[in-house]
Amino acid sequence: MTLERGNAFTPVASATMIWPWGTALAAGAVSGVASFLLTGLSLSSGLTTAIFFFALVGGGVALLGSKGDRRARRYAGQYPWRFAAAPAAVGGAGTAVVTYAGMLLAGAPIAGLLAAAWAGLGTAALIWVILGIIGMVAGNKSA
Repeated sequence: MTLERGNAFTPVASATMIWPWGTALAAGAVSGVASFLLTGLSLSSGLTTAIFFFALVGGGVALLGSKGDRRARRYAGQYPWRFAAAPAAVGGAGTAVVTYAGMLLAGAPIAGLLAAAWAGLGTAALIWVILGIIGMVAGNKSA
């Protein structure tokens, strides 16, 4: 897959071409298991932590790593906030789904919907800011 000028899917293509799947899965698994064990065997907490670190580490390594398509890395360096939106959306959506499922099991569907939306937005904003700053600082240096 190559990047094309004027393509509306360029941010998504750049994120998937240089995404370090193995590293992201390992980071999510380790952090999720650690959170699960440290929070009293809370499955919801373990899953949301795993999703957060999957998106954060995957996006960070994609920006800082040496593998991947050079044009995609250059795009991420030129438009760090657009690039950061894809991992932020993944992390925010995953967190919202897991939070809502946990609240449904607890018997609070309306409050669960609001809590899930708030948790998803907060997670997405945090990932977006962290990866945007990483992209601004180090994005063009690795292109």
